Amino acid sequence: MSGRLPHRADFTLLQHLSVLIEQRSVSRAAERLGIGQPAMSRILARLRDQFDDPLLVRGPRGMTPTPRAEAILAPLRAWLDAGEALLRDPGAEPARMKRVFRLASTDFGLLSVLAPVIARIEREAAGVELAVESLSDASLRRLEDGRLDLVLTGWNPDGAGLKSRWLFQETYLGLARTDHPVHQAPPSCADLLLWPHVATSVGDGFGDWVAQDLPEIADRRVLVWAESFSLAPYLLKEGEAVALLPRRAAERFAVAHDLRTFPAPKGMRPFDYHLVWHERSDLDAGTRWLADALSAAFVGAASR
Repeated sequence: MSGRLPHRADFTLLQHLSVLIEQRSVSRAAERLGIGQPAMSRILARLRDQFDDPLLVRGPRGMTPTPRAEAILAPLRAWLDAGEALLRDPGAEPARMKRVFRLASTDFGLLSVLAPVIARIEREAAGVELAVESLSDASLRRLEDGRLDLVLTGWNPDGAGLKSRWLFQETYLGLARTDHPVHQAPPSCADLLLWPHVATSVGDGFGDWVAQDLPEIADRRVLVWAESFSLAPYLLKEGEAVALLPRRAAERFAVAHDLRTFPAPKGMRPFDYHLVWHERSDLDAGTRWLADALSAAFVGAASR
């Protein structure tokens, strides 16, 4: 034997061989596979030619596997199981997934979208790991070229082949220490110029989003430019600084850090928050499961 595959090898017959060996009957194997007995007999003849072995021989109690057939049954079953596992989408069963999903988000997205469902992800998909990178103006392009699986963003998800799910619309609140004078009355833009600000960066390349909505305070004194929303509460505990933040973040920080919110000036436009993926992932059950998990808390909100 040279160890080389015969030129007549036909892998499509191997499932038939497994059933033949298990059933030890051409007629029962044909019935099991839903084909006629003559067709099953022809398949057995082709298998005998392929393996150069009778495989099944007639005995006093029906057909008996040859030693060659008995020897190949276990590895044949393993090979067929491996083939089924290859064709089966593991994402359809979260508990079986062993996968790293790559996301881009600000920490606002993590606080507002990921944090409420992290326990579910941990419980249902112990083999899933989330690798999160900072949102940037390149994130949607990275999604298009396959370097990211999902993006959480408050900007319109425009791009070739991009799909999105609207999650919620967000407004703004101010945040300051509990005894700050800003709480005496709803502040105007002129009032906010009286105090230094902690300004937060939405993501690399996005600029000063507060000044875009409120040009009247574009020249405010920015005491600290924070790289994340989550740093802001630590910088407001002492001193006179204030911050303008998305409502969900401001409310969470007020409770967690003993701070107090105040109304944001009129003119700050609400923004829509989206979960974005590429159309190549539409049929991927794992991505669909994660997208459903991340958006579950927002089901029932007004649709867009």
